[in-house]
Amino acid sequence: MSELPESNDPIRTAALLEGQEEERKRLSRELHDGIGQLLTGIRWHIDQLADAPFTERQRDSYQELQQLILETIAATRQVSFDLMPSVLSDFGLDAALRLLCERTTRPGTLTVDFQSNKRSERLSEATEIHLYRITQEALTNALKYANASRMEVRLTETSLHQLVLRIVDDGIGFSLEELTRRAQVRSGLRNMKLRAELLGGRFQIESVPGQGTIIEVSLSQ
Repeated sequence: MSELPESNDPIRTAALLEGQEEERKRLSRELHDGIGQLLTGIRWHIDQLADAPFTERQRDSYQELQQLILETIAATRQVSFDLMPSVLSDFGLDAALRLLCERTTRPGTLTVDFQSNKRSERLSEATEIHLYRITQEALTNALKYANASRMEVRLTETSLHQLVLRIVDDGIGFSLEELTRRAQVRSGLRNMKLRAELLGGRFQIESVPGQGTIIEVSLSQ
């Protein structure tokens, strides 16, 4: 596996990422508790009109409105989840990664499998957030660029008191030359590496054109 170059100014980076996570939490709460509740209220009022004496044309418009509000509620929940899933703070990293993999799966197109042997003890808040974001970034990149049909996310506690996060896809992979042409992918990989370094961990990536990609983060416990 090849390692990306070392990053600079970890104190500033940590402060920036912490501020970013706090803002994500705030926006997620506002979407869930504010806009989400308003949309739920609108849906309730719309549902009360179900037995109204509509004309056929009005009934069609009413059903379209019902579908539109359902899609808007679902989209709002997805954005709130992407910003800061409540399952992460409520139930921990295992539960959050499992749900993330389930929500990333596309039936008939992409299967995302999650396995963990981690004991039930919670990790620190920073560790859980950073490992979650690394996984989220890796899955997002794979969805956009890898053309993968299967991904695997593994969280493993080793006998050497290490915690290893391993993300594998069977996509098209990439070369270093391709990476230099993809600024968004390069930025995502850099962010993942920075998060791993802030935890005192090691970030590694292996990718071969036509043979998929492996991302691995190792932390001492």
